Amino acid sequence: MNVKIIIKYDGSPFFGWQKTSTGPSVQEALEEALCRVLSRDKVPVEAASRTDRGVHAKGQAAHFVLEEPRDLAKLQFGLNSVLPQEIRISSMEIAPPHFHPTLDASSKEYRYQICMGTVQEPIHRAYSWHVPHCLDQAAMQKAAQLLVGTHNFSSFTTLPIEEGRRTLFEISLVPLPENRLEIRLIGERFLYKMARRIAGTLVDVGKERLTLENISKLLTTPDRAAAGITAPAHGLHLHQVFYPQSKELS
Repeated sequence: MNVKIIIKYDGSPFFGWQKTSTGPSVQEALEEALCRVLSRDKVPVEAASRTDRGVHAKGQAAHFVLEEPRDLAKLQFGLNSVLPQEIRISSMEIAPPHFHPTLDASSKEYRYQICMGTVQEPIHRAYSWHVPHCLDQAAMQKAAQLLVGTHNFSSFTTLPIEEGRRTLFEISLVPLPENRLEIRLIGERFLYKMARRIAGTLVDVGKERLTLENISKLLTTPDRAAAGITAPAHGLHLHQVFYPQSKELS
């Protein structure tokens, strides 16, 4: 039985999704919980997105294989009972045998949260980037629209790459209560740290450090040094992963 799960997690204590020798990971915690509940030595779990250290998720999609039929409601309850309190499985269902969360994903939505007040509310400290400036949100929205479509996004990754063409379907800026702002990005695929580089670049536009002309040039003449900073990981949230068969996964 191929089982698809949707996971929510607070990424603060984890060294990202993927298992690593440097510290705890979300993948490791899930696999350990599965081994404990299923009384198995090894239960590999693969996810749609290998989120970085400190990045959070509301709708991470993943899968694992059951060797025999199980009551999924009881299995979900059992796993949530033994998982770290920062991780919860929000849904679980049987998927087609060929389903793969990474290869079958049609797009992903990331959301980046920013606190713009002089004083940041403590409750938002671990989940939002504190930018105590009056940002020009109109300019940021215009810059965001320049990024929509298929472009060479090599300027928006921290790694040298040969092919940086990616497609962004939508970027929107949504005001939140308490002088906060959320940048929402929906794209087919994302380069390494691309969402955070875009967020940092848009903030630099809001601070008038970069212009619309700068943004256009970044897409035609890639230059990682000319883009904005990489926004901190703790403001980024993997909101949802979309699949052709179902658009409502979280």
